[in-house]
Amino acid sequence: MKHNTAKTANLSTINTQLKWGVSLCVASALWLSSPTVQGAERISEQAFGTYSQARVINPQTPETEADKQARVSALHEQAKLQSNVATLNKKVTREQVMAKNKKAAATTENQQQRALAQQNQVVYYDFSFYGADSSLFDDYDYDGFYQTFSVTFDADITSSAGDIQADVFAELYLSQDGGPWLHYYSTDVFTLHADSSNDDYEVLTTLASGYQADHYDVLIDLYELGYADPVATISSDESNALYALPLESSDRDAVYVEEIYIETEHSGGALSWLSIGLLAGVIGFRRRLINKK
Repeated sequence: MKHNTAKTANLSTINTQLKWGVSLCVASALWLSSPTVQGAERISEQAFGTYSQARVINPQTPETEADKQARVSALHEQAKLQSNVATLNKKVTREQVMAKNKKAAATTENQQQRALAQQNQVVYYDFSFYGADSSLFDDYDYDGFYQTFSVTFDADITSSAGDIQADVFAELYLSQDGGPWLHYYSTDVFTLHADSSNDDYEVLTTLASGYQADHYDVLIDLYELGYADPVATISSDESNALYALPLESSDRDAVYVEEIYIETEHSGGALSWLSIGLLAGVIGFRRRLINKK
């Protein structure tokens, strides 16, 4: 009787453990299927790499097509080196970059720069984007998705005091098919001069790895040096040039090689039988020579 009681208790314990295990599996499946977790996995699972070159555009000395191609080629070489080394980078969201910039603005050095700027310019001024443009370069596999692109933007200062200038920098982001904004480049500090058209800024970028063939939107946050929050923002919501760029990383853009097929005709009939007969004669003659030896 005691043996049966112990056996029944063991079965009850096993059944309880199985129920808990099934419940945990169901709960885990529901949690993993949630949009939040799927979005987090989409960011964390994809290692990525980008290479960019930036410059202030001077209309008095325009860039030649040869110079542009040289810069694109240099980016491609960097992308090849990155793919050979297999460097893994962490994707950073816009919210994380904004938090980092807020922390940086609170440093003593940035507060001193901000105070100095306010001493030099005591008038009120505001920032805005006059416009933005984009261009696509290099689609080696001819699938309609490009590995290199450029974004050019014109930011201005609005003020009633005339020629106001300010030191700024920009943070650039990509969004894959409506997904989260992921950071891909931070510009150096450059100077804006009121509403001048001679301070357009261009960022040329090659996607090295981690970007699927898809349509990507672009967002640009402009920061005044020493300030915690963006002073102006432009994205695909304001500019069609920043909307749905067909992009993919270079590791998915294989060079297309055209294959040439040469067809040979095989004729039958008397010619084929003649070839077989000659081959059989040669084999028979060789055997006779061997036997003589």
